[in-house]
Amino acid sequence: GGAWGIAVLAAYMANRSENESLEDYLNNRVFKDNEKVTVSPDPDDVAGFDRFMERYVKGLAIERSAVENLE
Repeated sequence: GGAWGIAVLAAYMANRSENESLEDYLNNRVFKDNEKVTVSPDPDDVAGFDRFMERYVKGLAIERSAVENLE
């Protein structure tokens, strides 16, 4: 994503073969020689994110109230 993703998309548009899909371009050119690795999330990180989201969702009511009470 971000700037890197836009750069890859621009390279695809400029260099793709006729009828070459983005998926094929990525698989056959961009990531052709890369070793694929699957990384599982750390359980502590998942738990921490879950706690963050709980607090975030609870805080939405505060934000909503602040907006509703602006003068």
